[in-house]
Amino acid sequence: MPKEQKTTRIQQAVWQAKRCFQQLSQPIRIVLVVLLLFPLSLTMLASLDAFVIYSRAHSGIQHLYTIKALFSDQKGQENSLLDTARSQTVQQEMVAAHRDFFRLEQKLDNDPFISLGLGLFPQQIQSLRALSSIGIDATDIGQKALSTAYELFPTLHGAQLAHNTQPLVTQQTLDILRQGLDYVLPHMAHMRSQATQVIPTALPINSSQKQQLTSILQTLMQMHSEQLETPDLLNAIGWLLGVNEPRTILVQTMDRAELRPTGGFTGQFGELSIDHGRIAPFTLKDIGPLEEHNPDSRAQGMKAPEPFSWWPIANWGLRDANLSADFPTSARLAIKAYRHEFRKTIDGVILISPLLITSALEILGPITIPLYNETITAQNLEERLHYYQLDNQGILKEVIIEKVKQTPQDPQIAGNQARKLFTRRLSNALLERLRHASLNEIILLSGEMLHTLKTRDLQIYVNNPQIQRLMISYGSSGEIDRSSEHDGLFVVQANLSTSKASQYVRTNIQDTVTLDAQGGATHLLKLRLIYTQIGPVYGFDTYRDYVRIYVPPGSKLLWGNGFDAGYAHALCGTNGYPVCPQYNIYGDGTLMCPPNMTQSGFATWILNDPYYSELHPMNRIAPPTNMESDEPGRAMFGGWVIVPKNCNMTVALSWYVPPAGHHPYRLLIQRQASTRPEVDLTIQPTTEGCKALHTTGMHFQGVMGGEDMRFTPPPLPAREGCSMPSRA
Repeated sequence: MPKEQKTTRIQQAVWQAKRCFQQLSQPIRIVLVVLLLFPLSLTMLASLDAFVIYSRAHSGIQHLYTIKALFSDQKGQENSLLDTARSQTVQQEMVAAHRDFFRLEQKLDNDPFISLGLGLFPQQIQSLRALSSIGIDATDIGQKALSTAYELFPTLHGAQLAHNTQPLVTQQTLDILRQGLDYVLPHMAHMRSQATQVIPTALPINSSQKQQLTSILQTLMQMHSEQLETPDLLNAIGWLLGVNEPRTILVQTMDRAELRPTGGFTGQFGELSIDHGRIAPFTLKDIGPLEEHNPDSRAQGMKAPEPFSWWPIANWGLRDANLSADFPTSARLAIKAYRHEFRKTIDGVILISPLLITSALEILGPITIPLYNETITAQNLEERLHYYQLDNQGILKEVIIEKVKQTPQDPQIAGNQARKLFTRRLSNALLERLRHASLNEIILLSGEMLHTLKTRDLQIYVNNPQIQRLMISYGSSGEIDRSSEHDGLFVVQANLSTSKASQYVRTNIQDTVTLDAQGGATHLLKLRLIYTQIGPVYGFDTYRDYVRIYVPPGSKLLWGNGFDAGYAHALCGTNGYPVCPQYNIYGDGTLMCPPNMTQSGFATWILNDPYYSELHPMNRIAPPTNMESDEPGRAMFGGWVIVPKNCNMTVALSWYVPPAGHHPYRLLIQRQASTRPEVDLTIQPTTEGCKALHTTGMHFQGVMGGEDMRFTPPPLPAREGCSMPSRA
């Protein structure tokens, strides 16, 4: 049909429709117009509603971002977070955010178009309602926190908070906090319940926003507000802050290059004194001159307490008190040793790993020590500390800079006095930097501290049962696992080489677990220590490691090898013994060494050492020499593992763990503080075990660098049998 004819027919149809429409009565014409325009109107109104909802949500969030910005960039500022102008601005922004979230909730609850859309978009509307409710609760909590803070500290600025000598926390403070907590806790519980109603994937946000929202929701769901409702919780906090009487906490830093059961050698200590919330000036002291170089030290002639009779070095004292990987046990030993040596009772112990300080430097930035022309970063922290504490050139630099008096008769005295003065200056500079940290930095540091409590890079113990119970409930007490509900493995090492060689020793844990039909587990463990000395160890070359392997009670040792059999069983190396074999010292691959190793080298001199001040021979190896556990609720296999310089030593042992009950098989591997062991785990059932337990097992390979790890073999998929996969 020609184009002109089509146009003419359309025009005729429009003209006829117009004539018919004009012939209709006025009411019918109005109804027809409404019916024709209703879908378009509905679409426009729905779009307008969506715009209003988005605008209010966006406005509320922007107010919260403004509050965050007020606290985020304050590095080096003396003005308080609570100064009048700042607090007024924050209060205004918080009120505005609360208003936006409240109006959003009202819109979602009362708008008829939202009700119409509920059947079409239930997940989206449910999520929006829950998020608006969370926003209301969060801003309610924020307003209450601001008013409580202003009530407690109406006029104090940052400098006043740091230098004012008036009590910072009193019983009245705790009463005000209790009132605030009573208001906040129901809101926290409500936020937690609402967080379960949000479905991030149903919301029109990008992947980055979904990831952030998911993280926030997980945090909300992990809040256990009921644990904060304990009536005496604030009393416990008051106890810790010294409200009724001052508290003194022993603080010790650990050197992971000299690995000990709690994470490292504790060569420095200080007293953290807290009185009504105020912390007295704090400094670290070197324990060496007080114990090792002091004939009047009460540590002289002391022996390690039972059940640690394996301890091989004389003059046991505070610096060696962390004998147990169960931190509360080591803390109680330290408290007892401190009372004996210094005649002073302390209320608790804090151990700090260099990994925590490294994390703090990553947040706070580098610390400059102008007197030494040094800038300490997260990357060079441990190397610089070792240089000034152990390297003769670094110690001499300290003697000169700090003007330590030297005597020609005994120049070593000056070195012993100076060797940790740089560390003291660094700790003071770090504390000063912390005092000026912004709120954003404080929040990041607080989060990192909570994390390191779980990884044992920060360990805290106090003589207050309530605080200890709270830490246990959050898995932050540093305790050894004693549960009978699952299988367990905890490898604990102690470097007693009188050296800083641990930084050059890799620990590889290979464990193959075979499950029988009853759920019993047969372990075959190969523990390999790979010693590659690529830097100074500041001590003896031979690595002397006391290894303890903790397993569930009732475990039965089947066989073992690789532990030192003792000096009565010397094999080769010196003092008239044959030259050690090349490469394969024991002939079975247990100890592999570089060529031309004729003797094991100098090693730590221990109690009743027949080779005192001489080269030690290589001894024969044997099964574990210590089968008596030093931890209640755990069985233990232990003994000395001796590794010459640049050699690799493999300890192998097998044991059987009886079934833990009618649960699926579970294994907990605990991580020793300050270590990063390489783990190669295989859990494999026998054919009968597969049929009974409905699993073909699992395999994991990786590095443990954080929290303890739990493993449960997955169940058999439906309709799959027990055809066991081949394993190398």
